[in-house]
Amino acid sequence: MKQPFSASFRRLAALALLASAPLAAGCGGDPAPQPGAQDPFGPLGDRADLPVTERVSIPNLGAPVDVVRDKDGRPHIYAHSLADAMRVQGYLVAQDRHLQLEFFRRVSEGRLAEMLADADPSVIDIDIVFRHIGLHRTAKKQYEAMGAEERALLDAYADGVTQHFRALREREATLPPAIFAIPPEAFTDWTGPDSLAIARLQSYELSYTGDFELGDTLTFEALRSGFKANDPDPKLAARAGLERDIFRFAPANPAITSTSFPLMSNKSGAPPAPAPSLPNLDGRTIRYREAIERVRNMIAPEGFGSNGWAVSASKSSTGHALVASDPHLTLSSPAAFWPVSIEVDDPAEHLKVSGVAFPGIPGIILGHNEHIAWGSTTNYYDVTDLYAETLTPDGASVVFGGKNVPLETIDEVIQIQGGEPYTYSVKVVPHHGPIQPVITADHKVAPIDPKAGALSVRWTGTEPTNELAAVFSLLRAKNVDEARTALDGFQVGGQNWMIGDTAGNILWTSHVNVPIRDPKALAWDPATYTGTLPCLVLPGDGSAEWKGSLASELVPWTKNPAEGFVATANNDPIGDSLDDDPSNGKLPDGTPLYLGCSWDIGFREGRIHERLSSLPKASPDDMAALQGDARSAMGSTFAPKLIEAIDRSEAERKTPGTHPDLSSVVNDPAYDFQKILRVREILTAWAQQSDYEAAAGIDLDTNEPLPESGETADEARAAAATLVFNTWFVRLIERVLGDELEHMGRPAFGREPRAKALLTLTLSDPSKLVTYDAAVQDSVLWDDLATDSLETRHERMIRALLDALAWLETNAGADIDAYRWGAFHTVRFDALIPLFGQLAIPAVGDQVFPDGFPRHGDNFGVDASDSSLSVRLDKSPNFHYAHGPVQRFVIDLDPAGPRAWNALPGGAVWDSQSSYFQDQAELWRKNQTHLVPFLLPDVVAAAASRTVVTTP
Repeated sequence: MKQPFSASFRRLAALALLASAPLAAGCGGDPAPQPGAQDPFGPLGDRADLPVTERVSIPNLGAPVDVVRDKDGRPHIYAHSLADAMRVQGYLVAQDRHLQLEFFRRVSEGRLAEMLADADPSVIDIDIVFRHIGLHRTAKKQYEAMGAEERALLDAYADGVTQHFRALREREATLPPAIFAIPPEAFTDWTGPDSLAIARLQSYELSYTGDFELGDTLTFEALRSGFKANDPDPKLAARAGLERDIFRFAPANPAITSTSFPLMSNKSGAPPAPAPSLPNLDGRTIRYREAIERVRNMIAPEGFGSNGWAVSASKSSTGHALVASDPHLTLSSPAAFWPVSIEVDDPAEHLKVSGVAFPGIPGIILGHNEHIAWGSTTNYYDVTDLYAETLTPDGASVVFGGKNVPLETIDEVIQIQGGEPYTYSVKVVPHHGPIQPVITADHKVAPIDPKAGALSVRWTGTEPTNELAAVFSLLRAKNVDEARTALDGFQVGGQNWMIGDTAGNILWTSHVNVPIRDPKALAWDPATYTGTLPCLVLPGDGSAEWKGSLASELVPWTKNPAEGFVATANNDPIGDSLDDDPSNGKLPDGTPLYLGCSWDIGFREGRIHERLSSLPKASPDDMAALQGDARSAMGSTFAPKLIEAIDRSEAERKTPGTHPDLSSVVNDPAYDFQKILRVREILTAWAQQSDYEAAAGIDLDTNEPLPESGETADEARAAAATLVFNTWFVRLIERVLGDELEHMGRPAFGREPRAKALLTLTLSDPSKLVTYDAAVQDSVLWDDLATDSLETRHERMIRALLDALAWLETNAGADIDAYRWGAFHTVRFDALIPLFGQLAIPAVGDQVFPDGFPRHGDNFGVDASDSSLSVRLDKSPNFHYAHGPVQRFVIDLDPAGPRAWNALPGGAVWDSQSSYFQDQAELWRKNQTHLVPFLLPDVVAAAASRTVVTTP
């Protein structure tokens, strides 16, 4: 049935989705004050130092509620009951971020097509994907299983959202002026399951790995099939087994979170099992994978991560525990998080908490109360398995354990704007989960082909769990032990929780439901890279099943480590993958300990360890400085290798025949030895003067290049070196791996795998590599498949430098000393819909920052600002970035009252005419923070307004 949305709205919304723009939301005006409230004041009473500036009336409150909005835009909610606090929280977040709520509700529930299909039929594919996994079905089960008290709180929050949405529909509230062509009718009433579906969407984006596992399986297949030892082409045959050299499970930096967790080597003796295969897996899954990627880019694109660490009182300069948290998600306008503080004065429900919330989800997800503080990073535990199913000839059953098991069917009706409803019959393998749909070009699901087989997916998130209860228990915890007990109830969406308390204790816990796999699912041979791994497609015949979950005590955690600090950065937490074999962990009791395959590359964790270890006592300022650390991990690793190559090329230039492998590149007309030597000079100075600081070299107020003299000289030189190095590094990756990737048809091979592959080829003993060629005493992967000549590592490095200098001369000029990294390495917090350019930060067309804010940092640094490493030689590198810290939180847990600092990449309110629109972005982009008021006197001192909310 056609929906009542204007064509212009449909076009604008489609633009947002097609651009994969991160979602933000708006703040409408408040309903007109209604007279007749039973009490003229809220819990704060009549105060001369805090006059009431506004009165608002919404139904169903038990008593008046005070809302103090501080100078940084954070609302502080004071209520007599938790239900009232939740109702007002829902109302306020709908007021500030209504469009964000509505959009993500439709994504999570698979209901985009009912309002966007006219303009963009491909949104039907996204609806199919989310009806397949069934977040809305799980949300309803969660809601039904909740206790009465929890459900009442969820309903109160939903009612608050609904009240503002109704005010929008009834024209009692308005959308921001910069948002046009979006009708208020789009904002329908909210329900408790809506919030739970959004919460599960967040868990899905941060823990569901079915798309990654499918991509890795396809990459392995392409590597193995593209290069065979019996290939008649000797160049291809010489590369047989290259997956063992370029597809690495071990991190590049071996820093881990804890060495105290018991871990033993395990080899069960199970022989490697043959990996299952499905015909045309790539072609049949492409639309499914594309739909997932579009949604993932809205929340957590390639390279997402987080940093978090805690310092105990014994290592703190203040004598108190310190906690730091900077989660890395999509940088949007407004920020992914919404700041809020909540205080409930009923002794039976007492709560005093401050932090940030996900819009649409009640409570606070990251922050602190009077006694503890916490941050989190995604823990990357593998809680998803894909199974290759064998179907019976009629396609009605799967073969499991030698028996035929009938498929179950769930009919999902997708309403399609401008068309007839489409019923997608989700086929479910009872013991695994839904069968992955094969989406056709006309946005339908193809019938199951028994001959082709099928993929089913098992994910812990399809089971109803109660993370909301765990979070509310955390909000009330009085010490790290109570916090850990509370988080034992956090079962899906695994996080590394970094916690400190006012007694000086620190704790890391990573509790989540971690499946125990049958040993046959871990029948992997690391020497040949054959067999089964849960991070690749598994056989669905019953040989690779789950055998329960790890007990709480066995999920890694630690309290008060001897080092005086504990840190996480999405790294391997206990070192199980350091030997490049994720399959061989075992606990002392014999339990197979497989946690995952895909940990972070490790440089952030290593740098955090390095800096915290070097501090005799850490201060809050030290914590903030570490969050802004911009040392180039790749620069410190590869710049010396480039200098070595330059030295060899210059030796060949001066004395031909010294290094004959470099003769061709040295005699290339593009080889300007004066420029080459200048590159050597700035790279050497980069190391000696700046310790590889990836500096922007741009004035952050004027956007002008910093001069090469005076107090900015070192930063200016470092910025020139950073730009030259990163341009070279992008070109080097393509010069070395591009030919193999091209031969394989360009499979999914992301930023981290590319970097790991190049690190392996550059730093390993070549004789230990599968692709070692004794004749040249190096890996054959340095050689270019596309030429008849034999290229070497140093030739490739110099050739990539010529590529980089040519591009830089065209795009940055001929003067190397004038290059500035920050002129190219920029960030813009994109608005929900690209056409709403005035709602981006900086605004599209901004006269001072037309290309975004200049930023320091580069790939794999602590202050995350990763750009793409997947650039073909005929394309320009793009050094912009769109994901990074969505808060910069540091807290000193003083027993007299915690002191917290923070800044968000954007403001609390999505309205360019609001003073709270981009105020915090101005701090964030300069790596500054503001003190967050927590105790009432501080809130009063920072107050910008006070609203009393009552019931008619």
